[in-house]
Amino acid sequence: MSMMILNARRVWRPIGRLLALAAAAATVAACSTSDVTSAPLPAGGAFTVDATTQWVYVSLADSAVVTPTPTSGQSSAWDIAFNATNVMLNGGQAGPGGVTGFCVCQNTARNPSNTEWLAMTPAGEKATFDSLTRTPSGATFVSDQLTPAVSGIYRGSGTTATASPDSVFFVRYADSTGFAKVHVTALTTPTAASPGTVTIEYTLAGNADAAFGATRTAQIDVASGAKNFDLNTGQVTTSATDWELRFDGYTVRVNGGASGPGKSAAAKITDFTFATATPASTVANAYRADVYAGIFNTARYYRYNLAGDNRISPTFDVYLIRRGTRTYKLQIINYYSATGSPRVVTFRYAQLSE
Repeated sequence: MSMMILNARRVWRPIGRLLALAAAAATVAACSTSDVTSAPLPAGGAFTVDATTQWVYVSLADSAVVTPTPTSGQSSAWDIAFNATNVMLNGGQAGPGGVTGFCVCQNTARNPSNTEWLAMTPAGEKATFDSLTRTPSGATFVSDQLTPAVSGIYRGSGTTATASPDSVFFVRYADSTGFAKVHVTALTTPTAASPGTVTIEYTLAGNADAAFGATRTAQIDVASGAKNFDLNTGQVTTSATDWELRFDGYTVRVNGGASGPGKSAAAKITDFTFATATPASTVANAYRADVYAGIFNTARYYRYNLAGDNRISPTFDVYLIRRGTRTYKLQIINYYSATGSPRVVTFRYAQLSE
């Protein structure tokens, strides 16, 4: 298979043609995806995408990175997208493409030890990838849905819903300058559509080394519609940018990722109560933004910190990506560049003949 290296601004030709195009390399490097006029490559290959700072959208049929227009949620041009450890498919709530996914999960099913996971290599796992030629019998494909970073803060539903005060989250500010510790302490007049008036307790810290300040209380009336809450000011706001939490029915969104333009993210605190959690109670890697996710959320393509070095290790599980009558097999084989930079994701894929 030809090796391609893709990023959000350029498409490199197959390695077999690189020497022939060497004289024009500067011109090619300056071209955007829309500038490339050569015929599409076969639906398959190995690719590397730089998903360091933003979502990178890939059309598997065209073997190219594309720019969704006007937004990813309104564009059918892409099939799969990458941002750090997140993977999104263009279907369900994520986009109009009707793309769905299924995990064969041949490695995860064996439940390997940490040592066995770490021994897996791209070369060693290629035979498994190559051997899959048809969709397994009984495969159930799923589409992407909103996966909020904040969940589990309510118990039950409808008129019997209650707060879950032991569900504590750290929430990063939208401008990333500090963070808050938050939990819900009470609900007033919940209904089937809304938790009613939500009472939260929260406290602020200017940075990861600062202690939390005094505990504050706020009440957010969600019964009258979705509300954006600014943790810094302690007020509900109509600003499109200056907020951290959006209470929308029983869904709580953060101002980041799929839900907003900011840098907010949340980390659930599992081993501490609201009173005892301190800034040192979690690590930066625990914070997550809202994403649209399906199979890549329920069956993650990586394991974290297997060797105690905070590294991402691929599972080398094979996924099936379906769009209309086309089905592709896909295997993520690396999360690091040749120089060790993270969030540079390499995957291989091929269209099944069925």
